[in-house]
Amino acid sequence: MSSLRLLESVDRARLLVTVGSGGVGKTTTAAALALLAARRGRKTLVLTIDPARRLLQALGLDGADCPPNTPLPVLPRLHQQLLPADGSAAYGLVAPEHTSLDAMMLDPTLGAEQMVERLLPNPALREEVLGNRIYRALLPALGASPDLVALELLAELHRRDQYELIVLDTPPTHNTAEFLQAGQTFAHFINEQVLKWFAKVPARDESRRPGFFSRGSVAAMGVLGRLFGSEVLPDIAQFFRSFRDVMPAMRARSEATDALLRSPATRFVAVTAPGETSLREARHMLALLQREGLPFAGFVVNRVLVLPQALGDEARVQAIAASLVARLERTGMEPLVASHLAARLCDGASKLRDLHLADAAHVRSLRTMLSLPSFLSIVPQLEHDIHTLPELCDLGARMVQGCDTPAANAPAPAGASRPSAAAAGAG
Repeated sequence: MSSLRLLESVDRARLLVTVGSGGVGKTTTAAALALLAARRGRKTLVLTIDPARRLLQALGLDGADCPPNTPLPVLPRLHQQLLPADGSAAYGLVAPEHTSLDAMMLDPTLGAEQMVERLLPNPALREEVLGNRIYRALLPALGASPDLVALELLAELHRRDQYELIVLDTPPTHNTAEFLQAGQTFAHFINEQVLKWFAKVPARDESRRPGFFSRGSVAAMGVLGRLFGSEVLPDIAQFFRSFRDVMPAMRARSEATDALLRSPATRFVAVTAPGETSLREARHMLALLQREGLPFAGFVVNRVLVLPQALGDEARVQAIAASLVARLERTGMEPLVASHLAARLCDGASKLRDLHLADAAHVRSLRTMLSLPSFLSIVPQLEHDIHTLPELCDLGARMVQGCDTPAANAPAPAGASRPSAAAAGAG
C-alpha cells in the first residue's frame, strides 16, 4: 500500500527532502511530515532555506525570540496543544511528551560566517578571514545565493548526528536544480589546479619576493587592483592566503553533502497540486531527480478537489434542486425566482464536477509517472491555510489517509480541463 511506503520514508529515512514549485504547499508539507515523524517517536529537525517565514509561522515560532540558524524546540507547544488523536494506534503515534521536534530557518549571510568558523579551527586564521574586507564584501553575494551555505549546514547537522531525521524544505522548482547540483558544482570548481594555485599564494611578508607569483598571477592581481583600487591589494592577497586552508575543507564538505543527497537513507518527496503548470513542473522535477540519480520517494498532491457524493451525481443534484424549488415556493417565493436559484445551484455543481474530474485526471497523469516503490498521496483542498500545530497534525494524517484514495480513480471526460478558480466560484 502507498500509505505504508509513505510511512516507511517517515520512519526510516535519515534525510527527507521536499521539492516542488512555489505556492503548492511544499513548506507546510515539510512541516507536517516532520511533525508526523516526531509523533511517531523520531527525534526530528525541519530546516527551511525558503526566505519566507511560513514554516516557522506554521510551527508557532515566528517571533523576535527565534534566532536564525538555531534549532528551535517545538516540543513545548506540542505539550500544550496536542492531545492523543483519534487513530493514534493506526499511525503509530506516541504521546506528546515522547515527541521531539526542532525547527530551523537559514540565514545565508550568518551561515556563511558560521561556515568559515566551522571549517577553520585555528582562531587566529578564523579572525583573519572574518575580518578581511574582501570577505565582508562577498557576504551579500553569499546571502543572495544560499545553496552552498545551506548544503554545508546540512552536512554539519548530519555530522553531529543529533537527529534521527532531518526534513529539508528546498527553494521553489526553478531554483531546485541549482540547489541539488551545488555540491557537485563547487567540488568541481575547487579542482586540483585551483588548490595548487591557492597553495602558492604567499603570506603578506612574502608577497614582495621576486618571482613568487607567476606572470598570470601578477596579471590577475593587476586587474583586481584596477577594479578595486591598489590599496586593497594587500587585503585581496590576505583573503586568498587565508582561504588556502578553507578551500580543501569546503571541497571535502561539498563532496560529503552530495554523497548524503544520494544516500539510500535519503528520500525526495515532490510536492505538487492540480493544474497544467504544476503537472508540467512535477514532470520536470521527477526527470531532474532521476537524471541526478537522487532517491525519489513519491508525490504529495495538495489541494485536490474531492466532492461530496451528492454533488458528484448529476441526477441527485437535479432532485435536490427540484426539492429546493418546491420548498421555496411554499415560503411564498415567485416560481420564476425559485427556478432561477435552483438553476444556479445546478450550474455551480456542474462546474465543481468538472473541476473534480480535471483534478482526478491530473492525479492519474502523476500516477503514470511512478514506479514501485514510490507512493502518491492526495490531500483534499482545505477551507483555509494551516497555521497551528493541530492543523499540521491533521495534515499529516490526511497525507497517510490520502494514499490510494478512490478520488484518484474517478473517470475524466474527454478533453476535460481545469476551470479557473473564478469560473468554479461563479454564481
